[in-house]
Amino acid sequence: MESKRLEITKNALKLFCQYGIKSVSMDDIAREQGMSKKTLYQFINDKNDLVEAALQVASEQDCKVMVVFKRNDLNAIEQFFEFKTIMEPHIGQYQPTIMFDLKKYYPNVLQEFQSKQKDVVIEAYSSNIIQGKKEGNYHDDVDESIIARLLFAHHIFTFDDSNGLFTSNDLRSMELFSEIFKYHFRGICTPKGLEEVERLFCENNEENK
Repeated sequence: MESKRLEITKNALKLFCQYGIKSVSMDDIAREQGMSKKTLYQFINDKNDLVEAALQVASEQDCKVMVVFKRNDLNAIEQFFEFKTIMEPHIGQYQPTIMFDLKKYYPNVLQEFQSKQKDVVIEAYSSNIIQGKKEGNYHDDVDESIIARLLFAHHIFTFDDSNGLFTSNDLRSMELFSEIFKYHFRGICTPKGLEEVERLFCENNEENK
C-alpha cells in the first residue's frame, strides 16, 4: 500500500509542477493513475493529504540533488556544473503557479517545506564555498554563512513569479540560471576559479550552440 501511495504522490507532484495545484483535481489524479476516485481514496485521505505528501517527496528530491555539493570527486565549480546539468531538463517543465497556489491555499505546508529546504540548501552551499576556498577557486575572505543564505534567497524569491521580478517564461529559461551563475562566480572566484568557470560553463555553452 505504501508503494502505491508513493507512486500516486510522485505522479501528483509532476502534475502540480506542470499545471499548478488548484487546477489539478482528484479526478485528474485518478485518471492519471488509471483508477477510480473511490480506489484513489483508499491510498489518499483528501487533497490536503496529497499536497502534504507531494511536498515531502519534493523535499526528499531536493536533498538528493543537493548532495552533489558534497561530492569529493568534484571540485567546487565542477559541483555547480553538475548541479546545472541535473537541473537543466526540469527547468522548462516548471510551472511557477504552484508557488502561488501554495501561498494562497496551503501556507502552512509551504512554510514547513521551505524550513526543511532552507537547512538542506544552506548546508550544501556552505560546504561548497568552504571547499572552494581550500582549493583556491574562491577568495579566502568570502563568508560562506552569508553567501549560502543569499543563494538560498534565490530559491524562495527569484524563482517565484508572484513577486513580479520575472515572468513564468523567464523562470523556465536556462538563460536566467546562467546569468545567476555568472553573477555568483564573478563575485567569489579567484583568477584560478574563473579559469575553471570558463572551461566548464563558457566552453560547454559554445559547444552546445
